[in-house]
Amino acid sequence: MTANPSLLDPAALKAAASAATGLGNFGEPSFEEPLAILCRSLREEANLSPEGLEGQHQRLVALLSQRLLLEEWIRREPAIAEEEIAAPVFIVGLPRTGTTVLYRMLAVAEGFVAPLHYQAVEPAPALDWNFSAASDPRIPRAEAAIAAMVAASPELNAIYPFEALAPEESIYLLSPALRCTSAPSLALVPSYHQWFLGCDKGPAYRYLRRTLQLLQWQQRRLDPQLGPRRWLLKTPDHIHSLGELIAEFPTARVIQTHRDPLQTIPSICSFIRALHLMSTPEPDPLAIGDSWCNMFAASMTKAMAIRRRHPGVFCDIQFADTVARPRQVAEEIFAFLGRELTEPVWAEMEKWREANQREARPAHDYQLADFGLSESRIREQFAAYRDHYVRS
Repeated sequence: MTANPSLLDPAALKAAASAATGLGNFGEPSFEEPLAILCRSLREEANLSPEGLEGQHQRLVALLSQRLLLEEWIRREPAIAEEEIAAPVFIVGLPRTGTTVLYRMLAVAEGFVAPLHYQAVEPAPALDWNFSAASDPRIPRAEAAIAAMVAASPELNAIYPFEALAPEESIYLLSPALRCTSAPSLALVPSYHQWFLGCDKGPAYRYLRRTLQLLQWQQRRLDPQLGPRRWLLKTPDHIHSLGELIAEFPTARVIQTHRDPLQTIPSICSFIRALHLMSTPEPDPLAIGDSWCNMFAASMTKAMAIRRRHPGVFCDIQFADTVARPRQVAEEIFAFLGRELTEPVWAEMEKWREANQREARPAHDYQLADFGLSESRIREQFAAYRDHYVRS
């Protein structure tokens, strides 16, 4: 039991969010159940440090505040709810399969739009924002938060390139629905994690649509001459909910990246351990290894079944090709999306690649045994996936 558990009381968190924003409408009540389960799990299971407790409190108040602001923006500007999210493109796959490099490379292409980190963390701006990108207070807040996070867990520098103005994971956009893996990513919350595995993810994707509508409306306010662009979104978290994703966005197209789980599973466990260091002085690597390996094995089996029902929706990309044959990969994806990869567009992608070499960041070291995992276990749990999708 962590100290001062009142900081993680659902009613107190909601009251704090209302006090911070002056608002009271949290929208669809589907967040209430996971909030209660998560708070109990954080109090009783997470072994939070005092700093971790305060960080979790601040995070949940911020997520609830985002819900309040989103609903208020839509109340004030009903046109937001009329924004059409046409044929979005989702990049999914096991973590550490090249989703980030592929995402950011594609995002520079004209015709795509991707949420930047500061927008993903705070898609709903303050109600008095003046719609000036040059003076958006969300940007310095995001930069300060990234600096604090890396200071608390320096290993993160070697694992993921956090940048306030770079395209960011859509898990941040899903987080206020409290039906994604952002909470287990930051603390050991087994009761909540178990609930998440069996919960309906539909409310998270309804929330995602409304958030994208708000972001798209903001872009039109910032640039009234802006032409149509197609949303490009990415997070491995979508692998847990492909059915709900396709149900909410039936015109979506999905790019799925592939790499042997023997490499990806220990890497994601190392990432999760580094994130847990921000909340607890003693992360449990064995619990992380067991829960995250089991989760992704079960979700991949489920995803394969969903794919069989929607064969034309998916484009498969091998991690090795993203690294060694990026232009071929870009051409394949553009053809899948009904576009031609022109020389100017490829030049922009190549320029981004040259400026963002993996070698510029520290090495990321990890071993299966660090997390109580073995090659035989991963081969067994991911046998069907490895046989069907992983190229040797």
